[in-house]
Amino acid sequence: MFTFHRAAVESDLTFSTTVWFGSVTVKEKLRLNRVVKTVFRIIGRDLPCLESLYQQRMLGRAILIYHDSSHPAHDLFDPLPSSRRFKSIKTRTNSFSSSFSP
Repeated sequence: MFTFHRAAVESDLTFSTTVWFGSVTVKEKLRLNRVVKTVFRIIGRDLPCLESLYQQRMLGRAILIYHDSSHPAHDLFDPLPSSRRFKSIKTRTNSFSSSFSP
């Protein structure tokens, strides 16, 4: 059941999540989390929430861009002195700061 969940449900929910999840409203997040909870009850196994999947994919995408010097957005990702996180860009609007690369 867990393999089916990963192949069918999770892949559908997280398809292009780096594009659309930043602009999802709270009401829509609650609906999506309701689907994850329903699947959790059916499978009986702990599943990651959509926010954690989104953060993992965003970090992976940022690391790929950071290591590819030919990528157009390579200059947007500067690491902090600790090299554990990237510097955040100051924005005026919340929707702009929620996008993948403001």
